[in-house]
Amino acid sequence: MGLSPDTVLAQATEGDLVDVTLVSNEDDGIASYAAGTLVFRAATGGTVLGGPRLKPARMETIPGQPLKYLFSDRRLNIDPPPPEDTLAGDPRQPFSANAVEPLSVSMTLTSSPTLPVKLSFFGGTSKLDMDKRGKLLVGVGPSLGPSEGGMYVLSFTRLHKPPH
Repeated sequence: MGLSPDTVLAQATEGDLVDVTLVSNEDDGIASYAAGTLVFRAATGGTVLGGPRLKPARMETIPGQPLKYLFSDRRLNIDPPPPEDTLAGDPRQPFSANAVEPLSVSMTLTSSPTLPVKLSFFGGTSKLDMDKRGKLLVGVGPSLGPSEGGMYVLSFTRLHKPPH
């Protein structure tokens, strides 16, 4: 059973690790999947007038450890080689693990019903406003193909409290 963003915000402390899963789907049939671990950064500053500026709690990809981003239109040939003098069929296994992209995720955690999430892949960064829906975050984000955009869902699957 997953965790809500509010549970993560209430229970996580600086440096804790949170397992996440991100999926997307769009009207051209392209879907994506990524899973990995983000590091929690506690809120800092903002308690003393004239002191450091408030920096809300956030989670981000562990430096040097991007999530592996898989896509339904990147297929792997899983069939045995065809007999000689015949044509091979098209690759048919979607989400080829041999054709992943690195994905970086960062997000601000607040008690607001909408959270800003940044996804960095394909050499660019997209900003999504994702709504809390039960234990999930849901939002419209960038298209992975010729569609106008895709529906993204982010889940929080586990909180790790490593020794600090």
